[in-house]
Amino acid sequence: MNALSLNAAAINDDAATHDLFSAARQLQRMHTMPMAALSQLVTALERRPGALESLPVGQLLAMVRDAEVAA
Repeated sequence: MNALSLNAAAINDDAATHDLFSAARQLQRMHTMPMAALSQLVTALERRPGALESLPVGQLLAMVRDAEVAA
């Protein structure tokens, strides 16, 4: 699913679905992040205790945002 599909689907739906598509768009930005930001994100993920599968989406999005800002 590309960003245009996500944008179109999010426009005509409820708030919860809009939040879901917004999160998906944020995660898609990882493909265009500078290498320094990706490296910082990977380091933060590796330092995090526990399985990555148990990482809440909100926390992952915050980590992505922090890596983007720091880069």
